[in-house]
Amino acid sequence: MFSLRFFRTGTLLCLTSVLIAGCGFGDSRPPAAASESASSVESIPAVSTPPSDEEEWKVEELPYAYSTMQQNVVIQLNGEPSLHSPIRTIVGIDAQAYTLFFREPMERASVEKAIRNHIKPELIREGLDYLEPALQFHWVHDQQLHVLVSLPAEKTSVSDWMEYRLHVAGATTVKGTSLPEDSPDFYAVALRPGQVWKVAADGKEREKLTDFTTYYVTEMLDAEARFFLLSRNQRYCECDAIYPKLFSVYDSNTDTITRYPVDLAKHYRGEGNFIADRRGFFYAKPDDGVTVPESEFATGVRVDGYVHGASFSLDRTRLLMAVGGAEQKKDLDLIVYDLEAGIEERRLPGVIRGTIPTSEMDGSILTISFADDGRQATFFMRKNEQELIELRYRYDWKTGTVSDWNPPVPADAWSGYTQTDDGMYQMYPNAGIFKGSEAVLEFLGDGLWIPGSHQFVYTKYEDSSEGQVDTQSLYMFDADRKQERVLSTGLPASSFLIGASKDGNWLYLYSSRDLASPPTPAP
Repeated sequence: MFSLRFFRTGTLLCLTSVLIAGCGFGDSRPPAAASESASSVESIPAVSTPPSDEEEWKVEELPYAYSTMQQNVVIQLNGEPSLHSPIRTIVGIDAQAYTLFFREPMERASVEKAIRNHIKPELIREGLDYLEPALQFHWVHDQQLHVLVSLPAEKTSVSDWMEYRLHVAGATTVKGTSLPEDSPDFYAVALRPGQVWKVAADGKEREKLTDFTTYYVTEMLDAEARFFLLSRNQRYCECDAIYPKLFSVYDSNTDTITRYPVDLAKHYRGEGNFIADRRGFFYAKPDDGVTVPESEFATGVRVDGYVHGASFSLDRTRLLMAVGGAEQKKDLDLIVYDLEAGIEERRLPGVIRGTIPTSEMDGSILTISFADDGRQATFFMRKNEQELIELRYRYDWKTGTVSDWNPPVPADAWSGYTQTDDGMYQMYPNAGIFKGSEAVLEFLGDGLWIPGSHQFVYTKYEDSSEGQVDTQSLYMFDADRKQERVLSTGLPASSFLIGASKDGNWLYLYSSRDLASPPTPAP
């Protein structure tokens, strides 16, 4: 009998979301007077060369509604203007440009002195990797200061985590008023950006595909490795709260990042008027005045009712949806929606029986998702609100009917899985590898099936001696032969498998460390 690792639905979703982006206790923002770009559309190069000295640092005045300011200062990250004080958030390790907007004209020397004085006390805080960065100042006028913050190269080359604080308490206005200690500040957590790497399936070749300047949670949207869904939390802390996110889409063909001023999701929950982008994500119909990027892949969808869950079919030509009233908690309709025709192809009233699942972490309502393999789409509900017992179903594409689905997973554990293209083998995190109902092997670890094969690839942490850097190895398990072999060793611990090429020749990993040197293929 295999030992089981029980992953609860809500727990898994929350752990995924807070893996690196961080959490916190609320969102305190100044009025929308800043020159924010959250509702604008722009595509930016994925690689930016940071300024290294004042000659390269181009400073221009940013428009700002000073008369509407409710706080004495706003400190804004220029690379992502929606991130501004009071805040603690993730930034890149390259030079970062900030703009400080003051409600009143300031005595310039006092501001620069205050910023330097507040950085130094952070250096002595025990247990935290604070550092003193190099600072450059450029005043546009007495109410607008630009600051360029550069981290010491000897730190960024070895550290994954660094932190500094921008604070102006104690600075004086031209009229002689001292800014109070509770003036909004900006805590910058500088993390080494992760990059997408292409690794040969035999482990012998590695190639870096991206040069992101900020750490993103990165999801691969297609087997061609063209589009990637990027997200970053607006705030950061070492806690279990969940913050709003900022979303972008990276196009590897053009090497550009396109920012979206709305939430993006691979499975949708919300009003019945939304957008399905066939690159692999959804978003709600934007509010008036909010402009989203134009896309040839985006299709408007409208259905009667509230969508408690929508997912793409395997070929992304249709949607599978669980629909009911906005306050309805059980027994939903199943809708099959044809994206090309823009119509409901089929509606099966009340066939999604049971109660909508909620998170065990915070009680929030979860999105119902469908896992489609082109033959059937599986999904689940809960027996009731009090129990974790799942009611599991499958939709059959040939017959257009819903029937019970009985995976080899305990009823009170998450039934999620990945499987081979032909559906012969499944990997259940809460059961292991199965061939239909036949157990093959216990749970190996997070990984993926190589397309067109029966080979499961995964990473596993290796034991390290005291003082040594933690590493992982890349393994391949052949389900037909029931044999395992090591593809590569010495991978940084901060590496994650995110996809594989359609031909099965390449694996895609996301890592904040260099995978190119030294490549260590297994013998």
